[in-house]
Amino acid sequence: MKGIIFTELMGFVEEVGGIAFAEQVIETADLPNGGAFTTVGTYPAEHALKLVATASELSGIPVSKLCADYGEWLFARFTVLYPQLIEQYPTSEEMLDHVESHIHEEVTILYPDATPPKVYMTRDGETPVIHYSSHRPLSHVAFGLIRGCLAHYGDPRTVTWDAGEDLTKAEFHIVPA
Repeated sequence: MKGIIFTELMGFVEEVGGIAFAEQVIETADLPNGGAFTTVGTYPAEHALKLVATASELSGIPVSKLCADYGEWLFARFTVLYPQLIEQYPTSEEMLDHVESHIHEEVTILYPDATPPKVYMTRDGETPVIHYSSHRPLSHVAFGLIRGCLAHYGDPRTVTWDAGEDLTKAEFHIVPA
């Protein structure tokens, strides 16, 4: 995974529990790199999963909630870090419809070794359905990113999802609130 996901994750952990909590998470997770990440580096997804599991254990917040909240927080950060990308889309649906064809394409141009998840939109009648698949079990983060997208655009709808055992894939439905 690209380092920006890790640096932002640690920013989120710090916001959730403070600097001392973030340091405790890093120490307790006992990663081979000591929790040192750069935005342009590449790190095993297992390190992020270990950090989240450790934060969950220390805080009592379920991993699923931490991941979804991180996804929502991360979308807000993307609006600050990549405003030119986000501002191209006037609605949440247009943004979500272009994750695969534009945003992840940009990621792979900037970082040829990146392996972003597959994310595309279809419709079930009037209901937009966001399909997610990855070799990483991060469906809860994707759920949060979609929530963050809806919030950013002031979209009053909500996202629903029946989380199964396999967190490497999901179908998210955007429905009236």
